[in-house]
This record gives sequence, structure tokens and C-alpha cells, in this order.
Amino acid sequence: MLEITCSGTPYEIGFHHGSQAKTLVRGSVDFYTQYFQKKSRMSWEAAEDAAKKFHPFLEQHVPHLVEEMRGIAEGAEIPFAAVLALNARTEISMGMMDDGCTSLAWKTDKFSVAGQNWDWDIPQKARLVLMHIKPAHNGTVQRPKASFLTEAGLLCKSGLNSAAVAVFVNAVKARGVKFDALPIHIALRTVLESESRLKAIARLRSLTLGTSGHILIADKTGGTSLEFSHLDIMQLEMVHGQVAHTNHFLVQHDPAVEDAFIFPDSLARMKRIGLLLAQGKKQVEEEGILPPVACCERMLEDEDGYPTAINRKSSPVRESETLFSIVADLDAKVAHVRLGRPNEPEGHWTLTPTEL
Repeated sequence: MLEITCSGTPYEIGFHHGSQAKTLVRGSVDFYTQYFQKKSRMSWEAAEDAAKKFHPFLEQHVPHLVEEMRGIAEGAEIPFAAVLALNARTEISMGMMDDGCTSLAWKTDKFSVAGQNWDWDIPQKARLVLMHIKPAHNGTVQRPKASFLTEAGLLCKSGLNSAAVAVFVNAVKARGVKFDALPIHIALRTVLESESRLKAIARLRSLTLGTSGHILIADKTGGTSLEFSHLDIMQLEMVHGQVAHTNHFLVQHDPAVEDAFIFPDSLARMKRIGLLLAQGKKQVEEEGILPPVACCERMLEDEDGYPTAINRKSSPVRESETLFSIVADLDAKVAHVRLGRPNEPEGHWTLTPTEL
């Protein structure tokens, strides 16, 4: 997996990303060109036109991230509209993306951990990038340093910042899009620019989200699930120190949200991760058999229901597979990454953004 460390202005960070990952960014464009055509019969030109509708809102509310996307585009020598389309890839196909994922957070008076498996089409595993970012001080704002995984050309997916705020994402399939709001992958980066879980939640609530999905935000004080559509944001807090999510709405949303879809394996994975968390609670909190990070990593290796398990394998049932697994120790401000299916990892990385 390509690892990129960069610092400076938003444009400089983006240019470094784009130039260092030029082939991979262009590969992401090729992949989503085919994906949009296959899933929604949308040409890449139409996708770019749709993404441009987000531009005025983003220019007003997160202009520094617009500059970073400009940098990615110029570094990769592709149009800015292409990078904008990549970062609005979930919203472009009208909220009908179907990538998987299972995420969790767990807090006691002794530890706070959170993590996820990210499931998606296998070709994009080769285009995953590990980003380490140290923003320049601009005189008024000093944003936290951050380390995160993302698809090449996208601003963020899952990771941790130097304030020990972590973010994880799950797709939820429900039709609807709003253009005066944040696309999900830009919202994820916004979380990592926050100094606490509560500030990140407040920021996303104020700007809202462009389509349906789920974002898990965690820090050493605990974890919060934000389950959202293009019309509302529902907040799910921990129960007995734990919270988890898969790929369907867990609570009722605005009645105007259409075509909310539940994959059967999402229901099964939600039930399974709940059971594993209950078992882990006993093993870690009561018996002290396992450290909490190791316990969570073991949960993410679970193959119950294979191939459509928490630890997913591509099959004729669904093409997606677990492409990476990440677990963060939020007290230690460290995250542990495994590339590929976590029971047969193709590489290990440790994220320590405080040391950037």
C-alpha cells in the first residue's frame, strides 16, 4: 500500500497526494467510470456535472478542502471536476452505493477503542493510500495532524488524528441526494479536523450530509453513531459502553426518504457483532483474558455467515470483500491497520499521528 507523508497548505498537501499517487488516482477515475455506468448507467461526464452541484456549498463552508482537491487534480494531471466526482462518488449515484462495512466502538473507565472492516470491490484495494498529513499553521487555525486510509484521490475514509478523534464509515442504501451539504468522504475528513468527538458531531450537524450513510466518531470519551439520510441525522449513543453498526438504518428516518434497502447479510452482521461485543465484554472486562484492541481485532476476523460475514469474502452473492481492517486505541492515540482480509493480512501498519 502506498504511504504518503505531506505537510503544508491545503493545496500543497493535495498536490503531493495527486503527484505521488498519480497512477492510482487515475485508476480510481477509471474504476468509477465503469462503476457508475454499470450501476446507474451514468457516464463519467454526467457524474462530473452532478458533482459540480456541490461546489458552491463546499467553496463557502470548506474552501480549504476545495483547495486540497485542486491540488490533487493538478498533481495527478486530471480535471478538478474529476476529483470532485471521486469525492462525491457515493452521492453521485443518488445514494445507491452498496459497499459494506462493520464498525464498532467500546468504552470503559480503563480503555476506549473503535474500529471497522471496510468492504468494497477488490480492484480498489490496489488503489488504497495511507495518508499522513501535517497541516500548516495559517495564523488563525491549527488543524490536528491526521493519519488515515483512503482510496487514491479521495480526501478521507477511516483514520485517527493527533487529538485522538477517530472516524469510520458504513454505507447505507437509500435513495436521495442534497447538494447544499457535505458529501460523505469530505465529511469524514472534516471529522479528522476536529479536536473532539463532540465538536465533530456539532460540525456535521451544522453542515448536514448529502445522502444516506453512517459515520462512527470516537475519542477517549466514547463513540457516537451518526446515522443519516439526505433529510436528517439521527444520533445513536453507546449502550453499556458499546455501539456498533453495519449497512442498514437502525432507527426510523424522515418518511420522505425513499427506497431504504436492507441487505440480509447486514442484519446478520449486526446481530453477530452485537453478540461478539457481549462476549468480548466478558473476556476483557470481567476475565481479563484479552487486551481490548486484540479482542476487537478478533471480532473483525469473524467469518460466521461466510462469505457474507463481518470478515467478508467476494462471492457470486456479493462481489465486495474486506479490503482493510483498522482498530484504534484512543487512549494511546494509536491505530492498527491490516490490509486485506484481517485473518490473512497482506501487510500491517501502525498509525501514530501525534508523532508527525
